Amino acid sequence: METNQYMDMFLDESKEHLQSLNDGLLGLEDNAEDLSILNEIFRNAHTLKGMSATMGYNKIAELTHEMEDVLDMLRKEQLAVTGDIIDTLFKCIDSLEQMINNVANGDPEDLIDVSDLVAKLSAIMHGENAPAKPAADTASAPAVQTPNAAPVEVSGDLPVELSDTEKNLITEAAKTGMHGIYLKVTLSESCLLKSARSYMVMNALEEVGEVIRTIPPAEELEQEAFERSFEVILVTVSDEDVIHDAVMSVSEIENAETQVIKISGGATSAPAPTPAPVAEQKSTSTAMATTPAPEPVSKSSAPTNTQQKPGGGGNAAAQKKSHAGQSVRVDIDKLDTLMNLMGELVINKVRLEQIGQTHRLSELTETLEQMDRVTTDLQNIVMKVRMVPVSQVFNRFPRMVRDVTKELNKEINLTIEGEDTELDRTVIDEIGDPIMHLLRNSLDHGIEMPDEREAKGKPRVGEVGLIARHEGNNVVIMVTDDGKGIDADIIRRKAIEKGLFTQEEVDSMDDADAVRIIFLPGFSTAEKISDISGRGVGMDVVKSKIESLSGQVDVETHVNEGSVFKIKLPLTLAIIQAMLVQVQNEMYAIPLASIDSTLSVQPTDIRTVQNNEVIVLRGEIIPIIRMEETLMVPHVKDTHELFVVVVHAGDSKAGIVVDKLIGQQEIVIKTLGNLFMGLKMFSGATVLGDGRVALILDVATMLN
Repeated sequence: METNQYMDMFLDESKEHLQSLNDGLLGLEDNAEDLSILNEIFRNAHTLKGMSATMGYNKIAELTHEMEDVLDMLRKEQLAVTGDIIDTLFKCIDSLEQMINNVANGDPEDLIDVSDLVAKLSAIMHGENAPAKPAADTASAPAVQTPNAAPVEVSGDLPVELSDTEKNLITEAAKTGMHGIYLKVTLSESCLLKSARSYMVMNALEEVGEVIRTIPPAEELEQEAFERSFEVILVTVSDEDVIHDAVMSVSEIENAETQVIKISGGATSAPAPTPAPVAEQKSTSTAMATTPAPEPVSKSSAPTNTQQKPGGGGNAAAQKKSHAGQSVRVDIDKLDTLMNLMGELVINKVRLEQIGQTHRLSELTETLEQMDRVTTDLQNIVMKVRMVPVSQVFNRFPRMVRDVTKELNKEINLTIEGEDTELDRTVIDEIGDPIMHLLRNSLDHGIEMPDEREAKGKPRVGEVGLIARHEGNNVVIMVTDDGKGIDADIIRRKAIEKGLFTQEEVDSMDDADAVRIIFLPGFSTAEKISDISGRGVGMDVVKSKIESLSGQVDVETHVNEGSVFKIKLPLTLAIIQAMLVQVQNEMYAIPLASIDSTLSVQPTDIRTVQNNEVIVLRGEIIPIIRMEETLMVPHVKDTHELFVVVVHAGDSKAGIVVDKLIGQQEIVIKTLGNLFMGLKMFSGATVLGDGRVALILDVATMLN
C-alpha cells in the first residue's frame, strides 16, 4: 500500500475522532458526572495521539498527549469538570482540526502555535486554574485496596508475572461471569508497519473484551519498539477460540497463542475499577482493503461508552464483533467510477432495445426484458452504495450552535431528527453550507433574547430544530425555530428602501410572496452587520446552491410563533427519469420531477398579455417559453398543433413549446465540462440509445 494511502486513512480517521471528541465534550457539558462519556473522550484523544505519533506528526501528538493527561485526571475524579476546562478542550479540538487541515493541504503541522494551549493544559493539571476534587470525593473513588485483600494466586504456568492489581481485576471480573486470558500475538515477517497491525489487533480485542495490560507497554507498541511479537492480558466472556479468531481476522498475523488465566483465592477489597484501556494504541490502519474496517465511533451528542465492562454482558460484545466485519471503507472515486460504468450499461441497454424494436428480433427483446430487470436491480444497489446518512453533515452543527449561543448570550436548544436519512454522496458534500446559513439565521434573527421571550410568555430557552425525512424520491430537510418569525410588512418596507420593488409591486404581493423576497441577492433585514449573519449574502446563496442541486427552498413563517425553512432535494443526481422532446432536429431531456403535465394546443390558444405569450390551463395563466427563441434557432411557422410541456420550479410554472414529444426514458446525467460552463439553462447532457447527445434542461434557471 502506498504512503499516500496511509495518509488518506490517517486524515479520514482523524476527522472521525475529532468529530467524536466534539460530540463527547458537548455531552459532557450537559452531564459532567457521566464517566462513560469521559472514557469515550479519553479513548478518542488516545487514539488520535497514537495515530499522529505513528505518522510522525509530533506537534499533534504533543497536544493530544496533554489533553489525554487532563482527561485522565477528570475520569479518575482528581479534577472536577468545569466550564473553563470544557472551553479549553474545545479550543484544543479547534487547533487540532486546523493542524490536520494543514497536513491535508500539504502544509507543515506547526503553522498553528499551540504553546499557549499546552501551557494552559499543564496549568489545569497542576490545579492552577481548575479546582481539584475534594479529598472526600477522591477517597470515595473506586480503588483496589491490595493491603486488605485475601491472598490471590495464579494457578498453572503463565509466561508473564501478574501484579496484585491485575490479579484483583481478574478476580472481580470473574464475579460477573468473565475470565482472564493471556494472549501472545506474532506478526508475519513481511509485516511493514507493526504498530498499525498491533492497532488492528487491539481494536479487534476491544470488540470482545477489555484489555488490562500489554507487553511491551502501549507507548512502545506505538513506536514499534518490539520485535515480531507482543503479549496482551485481557478479561472477557468469550472463550479462547473467539479470541483466537478475532486476532487472526487481521491480516499479516502469523500466530495467536491463548491461555486462560486461572486465579485461586479472592479479594476482600472494594470493587476494582474498570480497567483502563492502557494498551489502546491507535495508529493509522494499513489494511483497509484487506481487513474489516473498525466501526466509526457513534456521532450522537452524548456518546455512549462502547467499551465492554466486566459484567456488561457478553452477547453485546459478540454481536458488535460480528457487525464490525460487515462494513468496508471505499474511496468515493471508486464509487464514481462504478456509477459511470453503470451509466454506460444503461445507455447500451437502451441502444439494444432500439435495435430489437427496429429489426423485430423477438429473442433479443425477451433477453432484454430479463436484462432490464437485472440492470434495474444493479442500478438500485449502486445508488444505495453511494448513499450516506445526513448525520455526516448534521453532526457538525451541535458544536456550532453551542458556540453561537454563548456568543449571543441566548439560551437555545437544538433538536436533531432523522439523521439516518440518506442522500447521495455528491449532494451531501454540497448541502453543509446552505444548512449552516439557515441555522445561523435562526440563531441570530429568529430566536429572541431570553428576557424578550419571557415577556412574550415563551420559555426562556428557544427551540431550534434540524429535521430530515423522505418524501417520495426526494429528501426534505427543515430548519425550524420558535422565534419571532418574519414580518412580511417589514420585508416590504426594506424591499422598497433598497429599491428592489415599488410600493405598488409590494402591495400586490400576499404575505407568503413578500417573505420570499429574503431570497433575493443583497437583501437583509439586519440593522447591524455581525459575524453570525446579516451581511446581505446568505439567503440568496442558499437558494442558488440548492437550485444548482436540482432542489428547492421555501419558507413558512408566523409572527411571534417561528419559522420553517424547507429544503427539498432529489435523492440522487446521477440517473433520473426524463421526458425526451424534440425541437427541430435536436433532442432535449426535461427531468420528469419538474413536469406537471403535457398537452397539445392550437396556435389560437396562445394569447398575449403585456407582450408575453401565455396559455390558460384550468383557469391558471401560464407563461409560454418557446425553445426556438430561447435557443436562438430559426423559427418554423406554427403548425396546426403545438406541444407544450408544463414545468414547475418552486411555485413558478411555465409551458415549454416543443415540436415533438418523444417519450419518457431513464437517462444518465453527464457533466458538460468547462467548455460549456456558461450555458446556465442546461444542467448536463445524456447519451441516447442511438449514440446522439441530448442536453438536459435546467428548469429552475429557465423559469427565473
